[in-house]
Amino acid sequence: LEEKPAGPLQDIERHKLNAMGAFAEAQTCRRLVLLNYFGEGRQEPCGNCDICLDPPKQYDGLMDARKALSTIYRVNQRFGMGYVVEVLRGANNQRIRDMGHDKLPVYGIGREQSHEHWVSVIRQLIHLGLVTQNIAQHSALQLTEAARPVLRGEVPLQLAVPRIVALKPKAMQKSFGGNYDRKLFAKLRKLRKAIADEENIPPYVVFNDATLIEMAEQSPLTAGEMLSVNGVGTRKLERFGKEFMALIRAHVDGDDE
Repeated sequence: LEEKPAGPLQDIERHKLNAMGAFAEAQTCRRLVLLNYFGEGRQEPCGNCDICLDPPKQYDGLMDARKALSTIYRVNQRFGMGYVVEVLRGANNQRIRDMGHDKLPVYGIGREQSHEHWVSVIRQLIHLGLVTQNIAQHSALQLTEAARPVLRGEVPLQLAVPRIVALKPKAMQKSFGGNYDRKLFAKLRKLRKAIADEENIPPYVVFNDATLIEMAEQSPLTAGEMLSVNGVGTRKLERFGKEFMALIRAHVDGDDE
């Protein structure tokens, strides 16, 4: 059997894996995510990545941010994301009781939101440079200086609506369940590559595979139908929608055979 890595090394590998997942699920500029990961501090959005080109719906996230930051502070900045979310949501478990954190004023202040919601909020705070993860302390969440005015409510803060709220689980399950037109999917990928090559951008900036799979499943032919596909926003519809709908129309009509 392969020997498991030692504790500190295991923590580092786990942190890297979590960081990769967070990058893939990022709802803030991907350049900012990378810069903050390498400790470069807060910068301006790049304006060129897929998030900047088709930004997610925003909401006034100041209250959520203050709740999350307050909870991190109240547990003495010694715990990781999972534990902080449990305190936020008022989880009733032995560890929280043993630590006395069920007596904190922040205990349960976020119970109206889902676990996924708070994970998304905290990840965005990390990407925005308001929170860091201390690898030496098992990825404990810690506040940065930039978090102070947010914690005090002195500055506005817009956050992205967590994708877990916006996406339809049944639609996602269908998309990954194999019930889609594979020939159409192959054509969509070919078109995506052609557009990406022409504009000198990565293919995922056009549409990711999950979005193309859903297109191949639903065969959207109108702007309204295209907007119902997860991953298609107004800006991407304006920029790429016409070519993709034309290809889908030709495929449905059999004109491209």
